[in-house]
Amino acid sequence: MHCRTILLGVSFFAFSSLTTFGRTIEQTAFRIESGDPNLQSHQSKSIAIVGAGSAGLAALKTLLDLPQNVRPGWEVVLFEERQNVGGIWLPDPNDPHPPDIPETPLYPDLKTNTPAPTMTYPHFPFRPLTPIFPSHEHIEQYHVDYANHFKLSPYLHFNTSILSAAWVGNTSFGSWNITVEDKLTGSRSHRLFDHLIAANGHNRYPYVPTWPGQESWLQGKKGREIIHAVFWRNGTKYEGKSVLVVGGNASGRDVVIHTQPVAEKVYLSLKDGNAPRRLPVPCAIKPAISHFTADSIIFTDGTQVSDIDAVILGTGYEVRVPFLSAGDALAISPGAYSNASEGDPAPEHLTTNLRYVYPLHEHIFSLAASYPPTALAFVGLPVLTANCPSDIAQALLIAHALVDPTLLPSREDMLTQLRKREAHFRERGFDPYREGHRLIDVEGGQRDASHEYQDALIHFLKKRGALPDDGQPFVEQWRRRSRNESEALWRAWERVESLGKEEIERWLKGVRTENEWAGVMDRLIEWEKKQGN
Repeated sequence: MHCRTILLGVSFFAFSSLTTFGRTIEQTAFRIESGDPNLQSHQSKSIAIVGAGSAGLAALKTLLDLPQNVRPGWEVVLFEERQNVGGIWLPDPNDPHPPDIPETPLYPDLKTNTPAPTMTYPHFPFRPLTPIFPSHEHIEQYHVDYANHFKLSPYLHFNTSILSAAWVGNTSFGSWNITVEDKLTGSRSHRLFDHLIAANGHNRYPYVPTWPGQESWLQGKKGREIIHAVFWRNGTKYEGKSVLVVGGNASGRDVVIHTQPVAEKVYLSLKDGNAPRRLPVPCAIKPAISHFTADSIIFTDGTQVSDIDAVILGTGYEVRVPFLSAGDALAISPGAYSNASEGDPAPEHLTTNLRYVYPLHEHIFSLAASYPPTALAFVGLPVLTANCPSDIAQALLIAHALVDPTLLPSREDMLTQLRKREAHFRERGFDPYREGHRLIDVEGGQRDASHEYQDALIHFLKKRGALPDDGQPFVEQWRRRSRNESEALWRAWERVESLGKEEIERWLKGVRTENEWAGVMDRLIEWEKKQGN
């Protein structure tokens, strides 16, 4: 197994104040006193992390921030099947060839739909002059810079696939037997680890719905196709054609934006019939698809269109963890909707219905009865959140629980908490097994559930004495305001970019620290509001 790591050939840059970045995490995030006799002798542990995207890097960095005296002899290894850090932000050098799933859904014109400064790991801003809504190259570089700055390279094993992970042991003790494949040589080996952290992301395996009659429609005219947006890269192949895009979230919206200028006509099929935000190009809005005929696509309102050449599915992704399923640790049951009630025992294994992995405590710790609750943890499952700060909050809870497993409630209590949460969702009209890991406000208010989630994780650690209680929420006020005002920020930044390079530099010149980035966003928001928009 190779340990050498070669990061992208981009020179590491010097932040003017980078020596202060990370201080909060490194110097105050772990309230473990070096002189505490109860923590001087911890048995050695081996921890495998799978995935070098934002979640995996957060987990690795946070574990390495633990004081040396509480992790003596700990082995921490991160396995990544690709050639570098960055996860979905690392481009695939090969063109997609359906049905083979590409390494990433990334396409050349991808830009973030969230203000970049709010996406950062705490106290580690983007490079100077990074646009507020940057292209994917900036996000890729950010992850490389993070790994370089915090010297994570010795722990990263690239071009390494985890084929399976099987628990060998019982509910109290054991280890993960992990099958590892070196993608460069094809050689396989087995490793044993005490703990496994799955940080492999959830934007890889496309959800592809089917409709009655679609095969007849595909055969009705040469050249017709139905493809998922994971295979889409640009709109050029649809020049002069009529295209139906299904789904109005990020990928569906971007397909419309980049295909409409060259296509003959673009339709957008939406379940609720409401056009998505930030859709600056015209398209014909249609309801959900009912079925296909040999000549037409029929919608749920009875209308039909007969001129469609291609259907592009912006229908999201399935939640799969293949290496866990291969090791019988994660069952796949697409129609599973648990009816377990309070008091029922924990299941032997986890299940995914392809939207929701359960049972998990706080979307993190497996509550399967086959192994201890800290044996298997997930980072990065939550949806509708800023990944990097959320990943750090999750990683902090994992790190402290690995040091002291008694920090967590009992498996039974955590299972009861989960079932009460699921019951509360249902009482409010939401199906937790359909919503999955989406962080939503089921009370119907204006709260940001993702911020509350992160705050709750850190508050728990403070309440248990694992972190110093500074009286402050984990999510800073500037992140809250900027995310809440993201639409105003988007409009303002669109205007700035339309005015050219000099105007962009005028806004961003000299901006380096978190406070300075927060100030720029505040000024952009106020500027936009003065425009009367």
